Amino acid sequence: MAKILIVDKDKDAAARVAQSLTQAGHTCAVRSRGKEALGIIENEALDLIVLDPMLADVSGFEICRRVRRASELFHLPIIFLSSMSNPEEIKHALAQGADDFLPKPVDLSQLTQRVGSLLAAAQGEAYVDAVTGLPDNEETRRRIQLRLTRRDAFALLYVELLGLRRLTQEKAAAARDKTLRHLARAITATGDGEDQATFFSGHMGGGFFLCLMQPGEVADFGARLLKGWRKHHASLLETLGYPAPETGADTSSDFLDLVICSTAKTDGALVSAQELLDTLSRIRRSIPQETGGLHLDRRH
Repeated sequence: MAKILIVDKDKDAAARVAQSLTQAGHTCAVRSRGKEALGIIENEALDLIVLDPMLADVSGFEICRRVRRASELFHLPIIFLSSMSNPEEIKHALAQGADDFLPKPVDLSQLTQRVGSLLAAAQGEAYVDAVTGLPDNEETRRRIQLRLTRRDAFALLYVELLGLRRLTQEKAAAARDKTLRHLARAITATGDGEDQATFFSGHMGGGFFLCLMQPGEVADFGARLLKGWRKHHASLLETLGYPAPETGADTSSDFLDLVICSTAKTDGALVSAQELLDTLSRIRRSIPQETGGLHLDRRH
């Protein structure tokens, strides 16, 4: 089914893992040293890596970071198997870019199940959201992790479409999907004016979108997106079968408006993808629930 590399300094433990995964139908290669593993990773087409972070030469952490920095490899699923069990150690391991973490001694049935889940996700047609055509939640998180691993300075811009539940209840799923596609196109069109080497946009599900860009571009991008969306807000409502607001009316808290907020990862800051997303969540919670507008994190 899949070609899996197992890298573990404990050869007996690696052999047990390989036997279990082979019985599940996979092809396994086993290595005990990091340099040997890197040679295989760089020269062979793998589907997944099972990795001990504490290797004798090149650490599993460094191998994981190298994979996540490589544009042709960064989608490769990685599972850490480690005797570490402290929550901070696990958090550090996952922050290097691993997809999963299991403690030793490993439960082989659980490992086989996790491997199957990651392989199924990795075969999900390039991580594209079926409704919007944008990269999905999984791909967006991977892109965040890629930039963290490369130690880039970047900003995250959160875009939320207000009133999506009401729209779905009143006009059904077809109207919801049409509106989400409309917003996806607006985000993409606004992003055309950004540095395409650093700009990325993804759909996190529901009415939630994330964009990655240079920190200095956030204010301008957010303002242009909000202005463009509000310019066509009345015509969108009419298309969906709602009465348009009166000309000149304040639409800052109207149905199907946008709320936009941001945070940034600056040079030298050591944070995880989840910490950045948690920061965005805190900022969002500080904004009145049904009030649209642009809310920037000015601390960066």
